[in-house]
Amino acid sequence: MVESKGKMTFGITNAHAAGIDVGSRFHCVSVGEGKEDGQEFGVFTEDLHALCTWLKSKGVQSVAMESTGFYWKQLFLMIQSYGMEACLINAAYTKNIRGRKPSDMADSQWIWKMHSVGILPSSYQPDEFTEELRTYTRYRKGLIEGASHCVSRMQKCLTLMNVHLPVVLTDIMGKSGQDIIGAILLGERDGTKLAALADVKVKASPVTIAKALTGNWKDSYLFELKQHWNMYHFYRQQLRDCDGEIDKLLNQKVIATGQAELVYEPKKKKPHQKNAPSFKLEDYAYQMTDGIDLFQIEGVSFHLVLTLLSEVGTDLSPFPTANHFVSWLCLCPNKKVTGGVVLSSKTQKNKSLLRQAFKQAAIAVAKNKESSLAIFYRRMAAFKGKGTAITATARKLAIIVYNMIQKKQPYSPQPMVEYQEKVRKLKIKQIQRTIAKFELKEDEFVALFA
Repeated sequence: MVESKGKMTFGITNAHAAGIDVGSRFHCVSVGEGKEDGQEFGVFTEDLHALCTWLKSKGVQSVAMESTGFYWKQLFLMIQSYGMEACLINAAYTKNIRGRKPSDMADSQWIWKMHSVGILPSSYQPDEFTEELRTYTRYRKGLIEGASHCVSRMQKCLTLMNVHLPVVLTDIMGKSGQDIIGAILLGERDGTKLAALADVKVKASPVTIAKALTGNWKDSYLFELKQHWNMYHFYRQQLRDCDGEIDKLLNQKVIATGQAELVYEPKKKKPHQKNAPSFKLEDYAYQMTDGIDLFQIEGVSFHLVLTLLSEVGTDLSPFPTANHFVSWLCLCPNKKVTGGVVLSSKTQKNKSLLRQAFKQAAIAVAKNKESSLAIFYRRMAAFKGKGTAITATARKLAIIVYNMIQKKQPYSPQPMVEYQEKVRKLKIKQIQRTIAKFELKEDEFVALFA
């Protein structure tokens, strides 16, 4: 930034830059402000090649583009294949600028201007392997959500027929639930016979189950129930196929990097989770992190580890410190200060899947009674509320994971006695500050508790 004759101007940092406004039908490209410095290209493969060839002819070395939906991905990869730097920019950084003309070519010129002076931060992009794993994992998440929707619709159909299976079974898609629904679809209507299919471990008595399974059977609801039943099992088969592809991809990765020789020996066994991958995720996570056992952390589940591997991978070097990592996840306070007064310290809103996974892990930590992280959660919940406690605990988990992966530090939780002593000292200091603030004398302080 340079000050000249009372005006503030920006110095050029990217002399050979270009800006692209990405669209679904065409892309607008600018390398300057003149008419000859702007071109419009189509979205077909040959058009993308022509775009990159034109940029090379203009001597462009760095290209900035907005993250518009998913239309930018192929163009992003094409630009990189031509040896140019590709920078993906959050649209929020380019839209809210006074003086911008609302047109596609004008947008590309604004992107070029800001990129040439170096004021557009580039969004994080994973490597090719992580991107491929991310595609599988996000599709896997969609399959789980689709299956869950089918279960909800089946519950509705049963309830509309006054068959209260969800009342007597925690999970209607467990072994007992599937046996009973399967028998209903085959034509069984006797509540006593259906109740006999329930496992002996079911808490409800056979009489109660028989009452719950005596309903008003209607062909329309039975038809819908069958449709959702078939769709549910289709989703589950698709999920198994997707797990097979992820297993194949991870196996190829550890063999190619020579990490397959590492043998995982868990110190404690994680409980089974319903939607856990069908392959040995813990083995792959241990191998890909060069012998770091992430599952030893309280609250860390298969979902969090798989999301971590697919969203950022095991190379966290793009984040210089753990604070940079939690800031990218929007798990730290976003302080807005003016005149020395903090106006707000709320965390930024973010729909990152990894952020959500860390917050889910924080909720799981809260259920653990014998850990320093659980005590921290309860202390924060009492002081700031459950929402803030979840975010703060998720931040702690993210820092632990970062240090374990990037610094190769084994997980060593703080002993309960040490943490309780630390909290005790903090409370004593807090009381001392309060005493100093109100200038209480010793006899006045003693009188308060007399």
